[in-house]
Formats: sequence, structure tokens, C-alpha cells
Amino acid sequence: MYNRPLRYLMKNDPDKVLSLRGVRLRRLFSPVFRHVIVPLSSRNRLTVVRKAEVPKDRPVIFAATHGFRDDVAFSLKTIGSHAYLLYASIPDFYESPDGYALWLNGVVLLDRKDKSSRRAAKDKMIRALSLGANLLLFPEGVWNKTENLVVQKLFPGVYDVAKATGAWVMPLASVEEDGRVYTILEEAFDICAFDRQEGLLVLRDKMATAKYELMDAYSHASRAAIGDAEAYWAAFLDRLVATARGHYDTEIENTAQFRDKNETTSEQAFRHLQDVRPDPRSAFLFGKDLKGGENVCGAGFPDSL
Repeated sequence: MYNRPLRYLMKNDPDKVLSLRGVRLRRLFSPVFRHVIVPLSSRNRLTVVRKAEVPKDRPVIFAATHGFRDDVAFSLKTIGSHAYLLYASIPDFYESPDGYALWLNGVVLLDRKDKSSRRAAKDKMIRALSLGANLLLFPEGVWNKTENLVVQKLFPGVYDVAKATGAWVMPLASVEEDGRVYTILEEAFDICAFDRQEGLLVLRDKMATAKYELMDAYSHASRAAIGDAEAYWAAFLDRLVATARGHYDTEIENTAQFRDKNETTSEQAFRHLQDVRPDPRSAFLFGKDLKGGENVCGAGFPDSL
């Protein structure tokens, strides 16, 4: 299938994809989406561990952790009131029934491969908030597929939109375990009471603290059950990708996480070693390390040198 009638949502002009009438109609429809469509779309069940009150005197941006398919639907259900969704999985939106369901709820589309779409998404979010809607976004940008980060670094759009609209931010965390999704919705706070960098750090800390609380309470596995760690992790990622039902864009999903231009990754730091050729000046790079492990450059030093 292809949801051609929804192509207008890819337009970059906020006035052509968002209207006051549309916001009001979707607000009326929102209870049906949360209480009927969400349960029908998933076999998981929801447990809201803790939920702060959503402010009614100002716009709100819900900033949620991102780690599995159902966290979109269950984040909306946890919020318990209407919120437009920033959504960036273009194949899923246009090639599955999910597109129409999300359109009924209210959605701002973002094509991560298109620079103009990325710029326009910020204006669309500001427009949605100015029309009286709240907003749900996942500032990690992609599913968290890291092996050691509770929450990945956040894209700064959440701060920029809050600053432009006066919105406060509510951190939302979720985990999925054995057919049940557990969530925490934390207190709203003024992210713009901090400068941009510090505000994003504060938000990330709040999201990570809430998610770790859920992991500590519900995410347990014995070492015996895990077995070979690499095989276990590979199988977990395969199962995660399979939940996208053929709509997982590997190219973008594996590269679209936030990258701090001021940080050097280990891959970048050691990439030059792949081009090193053995000669008397580089001989030390090919010796064994102090632990007797692999050669630094991954190859033995030739006897001829």
C-alpha cells in the first residue's frame, strides 16, 4: 500500500499542513485513538509507574526515550491527553496503516534524509504549539541501539522549539519487558532556564534517571540466560528490527543519531591506522601490546623488517 492522500504532509510550509480546525478536531478524536486504536495495534499492556500532572496554562513538549516500536503509542497513552507527534519513519508512515492512524492523531513529518525537511520540521512544531497543541517528540532521533547508553545524546530541536514558544518540557521514559510496557512521566520544567547546552544535559539526565529506575525495577536477566553476550545482543537487535515489519530503513536508522561535532569517536581516532604500512618508522605499531594481545594495527610485523 501507499498512503498517497497523505503526501501533503511532506510540504515544508507549516500553514499547508497544520490548521486550527485540524488541531481542534484531533483533540476531540484523541480519546478514541488512545483507548481504541492503541490497544488494537499492540499485544503489549501498559503500566504507568508514575505520572506527573500535565500543565494546562502553557504549551508542553513531551520528550520521550526511544527504544522499541510501541513506545510511540504507549507514550501517547501515558500522556493521557492530545499531543501532536514528530515522526520520522517515512517508510512506515506511507507504506502501512500506521500512517492513517498517526494522521488521525496529528503528526509532524520529518524526512531525516532531506535538509529542507529537517529545517521545516522545527517551524511546523512551533506552528502546532502556537495553535494550542502539545507535542510529543523523541529527541534521541533513532531507537537506542547502543550497548551502554541509557539515553543517547539529544538533538537540540527540543530546546529551540521550547525557547521559541515558551513551552515547558516533560521527560517521559519507557521500557518493554515480557509483553508489558512500563512508563514514567516526570514533572514539567522550564528547559530555557538553562542555556542550550546545559538545558539539553538536564533533560537527558532526567530522561536517563527515569529510564534507569524502570530498568532497575523491571529489566532483569541472569547471566546464564544471556549466554554469549555478542550473540545475545545480535539476536536482540534482529528482533527489534523485525518489529518494523519490513519498514526499517537501515541506512538512516543506523546513522541518524545525534553526533557532536566537537567529539571524536574511536572509529575516527583510529581510522588512520588502517592505512599504515610497515616500515622501520612504524615498526612499533605492529608489536604486541603490554598484555600480550593483538597487534595495534591488527597484523604481525614482517620478518623482513
